[in-house]
Amino acid sequence: MVQNYPISQIYPITTGVSYKRPDNFGVANPTKNYSRTNIYNYNALPEYNSVVTTLSPQDTEKYIYLVNFIKDIPISLNSNNTKAAKQLEILLRNGKLLNRSPHDSSTTLDNLYNIAVKPRVYGLNAQNLISNALDILNNPKFVTQNFGNIPDYEKQRILSNIDPSGQIAANPNSIDIFNSGVCPAASSEVNMADKYPSEFVRWLEGLSGENKSVILNCSTDSISENNPLGALSIVNLFKTEKKSFNFNKMQLIAKPDDNAYVRACIQNNDWDFGERNVADVLIQSAIMQLGTQNTYNSLTDTRAGEFSASDKGLIELEKTYVESLIKNKNITSLIYQNIDDNKNIISYNCPFETIEKHIKDTIDSGDDVIVGIVLTNQMSGICSEPDYNPLVHGGPNEIINGHEITIVDYKLNENNETVFVCIDTDDDNPDFVEYKAKELLPRIHHGGYPSKIVETDLKNYPGLLQY
Repeated sequence: MVQNYPISQIYPITTGVSYKRPDNFGVANPTKNYSRTNIYNYNALPEYNSVVTTLSPQDTEKYIYLVNFIKDIPISLNSNNTKAAKQLEILLRNGKLLNRSPHDSSTTLDNLYNIAVKPRVYGLNAQNLISNALDILNNPKFVTQNFGNIPDYEKQRILSNIDPSGQIAANPNSIDIFNSGVCPAASSEVNMADKYPSEFVRWLEGLSGENKSVILNCSTDSISENNPLGALSIVNLFKTEKKSFNFNKMQLIAKPDDNAYVRACIQNNDWDFGERNVADVLIQSAIMQLGTQNTYNSLTDTRAGEFSASDKGLIELEKTYVESLIKNKNITSLIYQNIDDNKNIISYNCPFETIEKHIKDTIDSGDDVIVGIVLTNQMSGICSEPDYNPLVHGGPNEIINGHEITIVDYKLNENNETVFVCIDTDDDNPDFVEYKAKELLPRIHHGGYPSKIVETDLKNYPGLLQY
């Protein structure tokens, strides 16, 4: 975040409503012969830690305790049929287990151990939570935004005990979420699990613990560089709860809405493959709360707040705010597309080669890139259908939907073309998906990057910042 955000100028595109990828866009189940190694580079924050794979005596005690604690977890609880102890061993070997949080220097191991030994929210099982964490840390591509079904007996409990206003009773179908709007939050979760594993488990430990919250120890520069009062203004604008503040650092509190725990308990007892697990529910709900000024409702997947006219998803400003808090790093959001009042793409704010450079430079730095992509009539293929009518369906460049995905790597294909390796939390496919750069770049509406990586291009292409 580099400056304050006048509400009247906030960009209107919402990414978070379910997005259907055109059948000819991207290749699922790609080969794993990546030409690069960044996708396995968990040292995303060299200023906080280096890759460590050797246990200290104190770590060894925690490790042994965890091995015994998780030895009876059934394979059926995870998504890849691997014993929990084996997953833990893999995390030790690849450096994720001893990765340190950018907020309090705790390790992934520390936070997994805390889940095991400290009380959890009533209705949540510590073994399930650790299984969820191990599953996602080993396979961030398993993060999903699919809410899953609610059993009938749980619906009756919700209507009887959790709906005092009668709003859900008036529309019981409102809690059956088939197309969720949490893709920005799910993409942020992917990034946490992939490149900030200790922070991912720290969130899970705090949100599932007795305080139902996690404290973010953020520098003011991560929110507004060299502007502490501007940082405070932004935090107040988002109505984020503060524990403390000074001109260098602030302690902020992230927590889900109360209804997230209803969803979490349902998934604790009735999780099916392909649905969000408990970790997904809690972390995504807390991110949505941070981004929507504490207005998100996990039961109905709706939000309010002053920043967006939509009741779904997050706009890029909101996503960038949360991303800056999670990483404790100044993130700048760049707007690549110019869109008219009728939601038509009319131009771009920089060449596609510059967008490609932003993405590659960020990946080379050891991080992922979360981007908002759009779907137009032309991209969807509807313009080629015999019954296409611009007066009915809109023009070829009219945006009909938006979605958030995470770019985790890039490579060259056999034709020497750049291909981006991505994780999409809404494609019902728990694998990486590859997009040729020439297909993906025109569809990117916005992307979030470490400010130092893009600061030079902001001078050359001032239209990239639209605030």
